[in-house]
Amino acid sequence: MPLTDVQIKALKPQEKRYLKPDGEGLNLAVSPKGRKSWVFRYRFNDKADMLTLGQYGARSGQLTIKKARMAKDNAKLLIERGIDPKPYKTELLTSDVIEAVDQKKKAERVLKVQKITFEDLYDEYCRFKTMSFGGRKPAWEYGTLKKHNERFQKYVLPMLSDRIVSDLTEDDLELCLIVVQEHGALVSRNKIRTVFNGMFDYAKGKKYITRNIAKYISDSLFVKHQETHYKHVTTELELKGVVRAIDKMSASYEVKQCIKLGMLIFARPSEVSQLKWAHVDFDEGVISKPASEMKKDRDHVIPLSRQAKSLLEDIWPLTGHTEFVFYSPYGTGKPVSTNSLSNSLRRNGIDQIHPHGFRHTASTILNEMGFDQDAIELQLSHVIGGVRGVYNKAQKLSERSHMMQVWSDYIEKLI
Repeated sequence: MPLTDVQIKALKPQEKRYLKPDGEGLNLAVSPKGRKSWVFRYRFNDKADMLTLGQYGARSGQLTIKKARMAKDNAKLLIERGIDPKPYKTELLTSDVIEAVDQKKKAERVLKVQKITFEDLYDEYCRFKTMSFGGRKPAWEYGTLKKHNERFQKYVLPMLSDRIVSDLTEDDLELCLIVVQEHGALVSRNKIRTVFNGMFDYAKGKKYITRNIAKYISDSLFVKHQETHYKHVTTELELKGVVRAIDKMSASYEVKQCIKLGMLIFARPSEVSQLKWAHVDFDEGVISKPASEMKKDRDHVIPLSRQAKSLLEDIWPLTGHTEFVFYSPYGTGKPVSTNSLSNSLRRNGIDQIHPHGFRHTASTILNEMGFDQDAIELQLSHVIGGVRGVYNKAQKLSERSHMMQVWSDYIEKLI
């Protein structure tokens, strides 16, 4: 039953605080000292919560029964619209709570736009890019976020962190990029510029700014980055020297076997070094890499030659109890790093080729052998565009299996 003023005034304090229900979640709380306050109990987003509306009474700043019930009704109205009433306690006492809440939100947004700093925006944008929506993979994985953070902490935040976003212009961003360019870090410059564009486009969508200033950065201020190709060899004689040197090189067993497998399957060095036993199917004779661990976000199947399969069988007794095929011998709990591969080659005087260079070498020689270009591109996990790409969904596994065995036999004969 709803409470009356007579009932409320008759309530006496007890040893512990207690509640007297008025109905629909509204309660009167009585403290051990006799203080009487209105409390609204509710659920929001499937979680129980409680909001103290104010002290009971008729004096200024206190709530009569009528005012408390109006606040309760307004709170329920907000909940029905998906709004948590707790931040809008004052607005609950207005006749048009929806309009009052909208006005407060607009005022908060204006204040946020006025005060949000570059660093705050960057942090918010990073959270957005690493969120999963609808169970989908985040736009940025942890490794991507880590690299962006390293670049921004080194080059960008020292210059822009405390600047108010709405005060920034394209000149500020250009100056920052020029400083990165003057350090000779052209790859970092390009990556930072890409983040700038996404970040300020996000800020425009959030109404923090009225235009994406990154779109107005002048191209004339920046030199083009010339991509450097990884060292590789292209002739049988050159490859023979490399193969024989690798066979005799001094390195840990895991690193040496990782380099050898990379030479046989010519996958990207990171995809080889981070290979997991869960990806290896000895019965089917394939490595199946999930899209989440591939550069192009597509599942990739690698047929195993007799030699590649034998190499994996040989290392199984050593690392088969771990997650990774090429588990680091230093007990880091991680696989060997790609730097370990390139450093080992360099220490052994094998400077004609980079671990990534085996991809170029295999592509060149297999094309010269007359193998189908699409089969080679699929083995390299490259995207085949147009109609050819549509008709290659079967991945030419049979043809690629034959090609991989021919390639391994070819390498074996060079030793």
